[in-house]
Amino acid sequence: MSPQPISRRNLLRGAVVLGAAGAGLLPAASAFAAVPKIYIDPGHGGSDPGAIGNGLQEKALTLAISLQTRDILKANWSVDVRMSRTTDATVSLSGRTSDANAWGADIFVSIHINSGGGTGFESYRYTSASAGSVRLQDNLHTKILAATRAVAGVTDRGKKAANFHVLRETTMPAVLTENLFIDTAYDAGLLKRADFITATANGHAQGIAAYFGLGGGGGGSFSTIVDNASSRFTGSTGWAASTWSAQKYDGDYRYATPNTTTSDAAWYKVAVPSAGNYFVDVWHPSDAGYNNATPYIVATSGGNQSVVVDQRTGGGAWRNLGSFHLNAGDYNAVGISRWTTGTGYVVADAVRIRK
Repeated sequence: MSPQPISRRNLLRGAVVLGAAGAGLLPAASAFAAVPKIYIDPGHGGSDPGAIGNGLQEKALTLAISLQTRDILKANWSVDVRMSRTTDATVSLSGRTSDANAWGADIFVSIHINSGGGTGFESYRYTSASAGSVRLQDNLHTKILAATRAVAGVTDRGKKAANFHVLRETTMPAVLTENLFIDTAYDAGLLKRADFITATANGHAQGIAAYFGLGGGGGGSFSTIVDNASSRFTGSTGWAASTWSAQKYDGDYRYATPNTTTSDAAWYKVAVPSAGNYFVDVWHPSDAGYNNATPYIVATSGGNQSVVVDQRTGGGAWRNLGSFHLNAGDYNAVGISRWTTGTGYVVADAVRIRK
């Protein structure tokens, strides 16, 4: 199946499609002259599972928190984010710090889960930390506790210092967080909850934003992105991956031929923190050969609602589908159907839900 459009026809608009105007990023006001370069390090990975307990593995939890932290940051502020890993990959400690140093990161945040029979949250800076590391730790520690305590009771184990490799060998302000204990039943119960993982990620994002003096995205707001490359995207083999369009959200996007007999919907799973009204935004590449009547499905509290989008225009930016009342929970919140009378490839890239 070719990743290129079926044809290069002139741009067309259907009478029922959504307009091309999209929702922009939330306002940002940075105290830094350039776009902040944020390095996020999900602890462990690959052949190194980290701590194990109560049916959980540290490497999977740190990756889930880190990916959501990245997506919340990118959804709310103008930032550049790099990660030591985005999959279950083996990365050495020196590989992580060398990569961050070579990239010229402004800060380094390493995300971990604790073990040893305790309970609660704690954070670390280097034993002879810079003033920047101290300030980063202060911001992260405060925001993470506030975000997680909005979901459940979390013990504050304090701000600490240690001679950890990732704190010692990085050349920028660096902090390591230990987010609850995997081998304690109460903490593990929280770590199994999607809303708690999202709250933990939101706390990291808010702490990073506070350190840089970024505006917007604070208070009781919520914003998260699910990309097609995420494990929270599901689609049949009818949805192929492509990197053809330069308008893709991240590394790639999915495409499928239209179908008039079956929906074969691809779905984005989202952890919605509480019932209420949310804006739903979508990102897709556009081209004259893409579908002019793509049905997006939003799983509202009153049942599924469809919004038809012309994917031949308005691509390469966030595009607002509207405001919808969503139930709380972790579920398939937004889908893209192949069941359309339009012509051209149906494209699935990224979805953003915000409040």
